[in-house]
Amino acid sequence: MVQGSGIFVFKEKLKRLKAYLKVWNRDIFGDINKEWGNIHRRIQELDARVDESNLEEDGKEERRLLLVEQRRNRHKQETQLQQKVHQTWLK
Repeated sequence: MVQGSGIFVFKEKLKRLKAYLKVWNRDIFGDINKEWGNIHRRIQELDARVDESNLEEDGKEERRLLLVEQRRNRHKQETQLQQKVHQTWLK
């Protein structure tokens, strides 16, 4: 429990909240750009196997799921960018 003047207590609680939010963001969202790179790299690997006519049904299904995940990741990136732009505008 933080003690002191009201404004000091409020400031300290905001600091704690910020720390908790950073951890929450890292655990829930992770690094969106890193995730994007991993998905993109895996899709390229599967595409190379398609070119070699060596992709089975499992590989095709995995590629389809990766494309869905890639779209979802792109949406997260766009949302994050919009939030940053809005935050900058508010400042």
